[in-house]
Amino acid sequence: ARALYTEPTYKYTFWRADITLPLPQENEVDVAYQIYWGADEHAVQSHSARATYSFRMPAQASQWRMCVTSNNHFSRRVPEAARVSLRGSGPVFRDLLAKHKTNPFHVWIGTGGQFNGEGVWDDCEHVLRPFLLPGLDNLRRSHVVWTGDMAAAVERWYLLEYLRQWFGVGSSTALELEGQSCFRQAVETIPYSFTPDSEIFPGFGSYIPVLQSSPVFSGIRSIGAKYYGLFQAHTVAGLAQSEHGFMGEGFHSIKRLGPYTSILTLDTRTERQLAGIVDRRTYDLVFGELEARVPPTTTNLIVVTSNPVVFPRTKNFETLLRGASSSGLTSIISYAVNGRQTRNDWISKDRFGESMAATKLNDFWTSGAHKSERAFVVHALQDFARRRSCRVTFASGHVNCISAGHFRSYTDSKLDPRRHPEQRGFVSDYRSMIQLTVSGLVQEPADGLTLRAYHFAGKSAPFDMQTEEKLYHTFNVDVNHLAPPNGNQKLLARRSYGILIEHDFDNDRQRPGLLSFFYVENETCTGTATPYIINIPALSFPHLPTPNDARPPMQKSMTYRGYTGAAAPAVESAKEQDPYGYDVPGFEQGPFNDSPPVGSQPPPPYSPVSGQHQQQQQQDAKGSLPARTDGTYSSSYEHTAAWVQGGGSQTTGSDTGGPSQKPLSAHQQAVYTPVHQVQPVQQVQQVQPVKQVQPVQQVQAQHPQHPQQTQQYSQPQQYSQAPAQQPQQQYVQAGYSTAQPQPPYSQPVVQTQQHEVPQSSSSHPTPQPAQQQQPPQQQH
Repeated sequence: ARALYTEPTYKYTFWRADITLPLPQENEVDVAYQIYWGADEHAVQSHSARATYSFRMPAQASQWRMCVTSNNHFSRRVPEAARVSLRGSGPVFRDLLAKHKTNPFHVWIGTGGQFNGEGVWDDCEHVLRPFLLPGLDNLRRSHVVWTGDMAAAVERWYLLEYLRQWFGVGSSTALELEGQSCFRQAVETIPYSFTPDSEIFPGFGSYIPVLQSSPVFSGIRSIGAKYYGLFQAHTVAGLAQSEHGFMGEGFHSIKRLGPYTSILTLDTRTERQLAGIVDRRTYDLVFGELEARVPPTTTNLIVVTSNPVVFPRTKNFETLLRGASSSGLTSIISYAVNGRQTRNDWISKDRFGESMAATKLNDFWTSGAHKSERAFVVHALQDFARRRSCRVTFASGHVNCISAGHFRSYTDSKLDPRRHPEQRGFVSDYRSMIQLTVSGLVQEPADGLTLRAYHFAGKSAPFDMQTEEKLYHTFNVDVNHLAPPNGNQKLLARRSYGILIEHDFDNDRQRPGLLSFFYVENETCTGTATPYIINIPALSFPHLPTPNDARPPMQKSMTYRGYTGAAAPAVESAKEQDPYGYDVPGFEQGPFNDSPPVGSQPPPPYSPVSGQHQQQQQQDAKGSLPARTDGTYSSSYEHTAAWVQGGGSQTTGSDTGGPSQKPLSAHQQAVYTPVHQVQPVQQVQQVQPVKQVQPVQQVQAQHPQHPQQTQQYSQPQQYSQAPAQQPQQQYVQAGYSTAQPQPPYSQPVVQTQQHEVPQSSSSHPTPQPAQQQQPPQQQH
């Protein structure tokens, strides 16, 4: 182990122990570990008497299971009555741990709110008084000097508050103790990847520049970021970038979860300014490392941000609030919406005289202040998905309500699908990126005024000339099987968490997608109801060979801080010759024309382009990877149904096709299949006697070509090639192909009415057995 930092007041030392274990080939294993507290005569020296912890380590060919959470603690602004009505902090957290005990998670993705630093202003008011004097304007505040007494008091506060919020040390109310106990169990047994949000203090980076650049704000930011690194990232500033894989001034990171999934974590808080969320130089570094670290076998890139990228735009709401504030109508609006005058962040001012509504709205990616930066990030990720044929999915929290949405390409009849594969549908659309937003695991859900404001602004809108953004009608029924409150099917204000599972039952078992579950708290606040499910298939964007065997460059259109972004190529002339020279099943080879040759049939809607070049590219990408095996979680719906607990399955009913599907027969009881083939590890690597060892939550292996980088599985050369299994019987539902679900249900339950999604008029060719090599049939 290695000592990272010694706290100056109480002399606590933070230690980091790096454990490197190879992922097993086929079967998952449980890894147990103990902590030696050093040569203390009062410490327990017996192995059997010492506490033993364990975590589940996945196999190289198994499907990864991830949980997604946000806001793990109550805010100080939540009144006691609201905490009592929610039955404290434990109900949803207990449900998460119960599912982890049944089928352990491999990774815990925290989207922010693992720690709440809002109390720093109240608890340290005695030393920050020169900065907080009533009537002091913000220009004078910007000249207040950051003193040593301020730094010492703030550092003590962050240490003690982390110990209280995470481990219940010190004064905690009875309603908080259960959540703190659940949090301790979770961090001991689930490897985690956390991103900061309110870890400095809520709203940091969204204040006016005169406050953001003040010495007091800068001093609190430095200490808050340091303790985030110590508790949540197990690193310090000097080692974060050089040895521990973080990038930029903040805590941006790239992690590889096996051969098929990678996580890009964007720290949207540490570098935040009103003019930009992430520094321009950091973007260059992050996207450069994304190209270098993400292997060609990756089919899913999960981009973790604290705030959702696809969310209702706040421009109109900002204008409304600005006009209401200037005319003194905010109290009247609040009373008209809520029916009573209550505390609301949208009509209040903070201790610095700034509007809390303006500060909150500036936090969003959809704020007008971040319009060009948001476009730059989305275009860069679309270009990455296009070149790598990798599905990009956003996972976020912060807003204390649940939602799902997407970016997707506009359907344009003028674009020939032979030259524009994204026009064939969602599976081939590289611009289609799904947004998953979870509400707080413990925090109180958004109030009625906030939810109505979001719903008011949540209309479909064009993102650019080629891309549309829209929220799904995910919540067609509430958890009580009734209509959602106020008819709002896009946003749901209940506590929740998400689960992501790799799946490959709608393709050739070589390019797994993701299956998303929203577990939402029930009406009685005693657990969660049946989940809402969204299927996210892998991207099958075909390779377009050019004379130099590279994808054609995208046209320049968007600028952000000197960067020129990318947009789709313009529509070619109808008589222009096809420069790519590839064929689509159902079309004859020949020059490009607006209408297909005589006697040919339209192409199957989402069939990948066939050809020797594409097959060779796929073989190069696969390398010697083994065929997908069952591991502890098979690729069939029988095991997928294990996550469906309760009376039925709330499924999404998107009115746009897209990825919102009904992968399970809705509202039927699922039978859980127990996990098997779990082998205990033979030997536990021992850590040298040290003091205050933090439990290590990440299993890392050294990359042979990049020593400073890590990977979570051994090299592809060590894999043994297994024969690929034949795909299951296909059917077309809601616009793309997926496998026929066959879950073992115990008894049927009354099925509620769902949104019907029009099926495609074109059908797929029936897959032939491996022994009979036949050309694909042309069907109309």
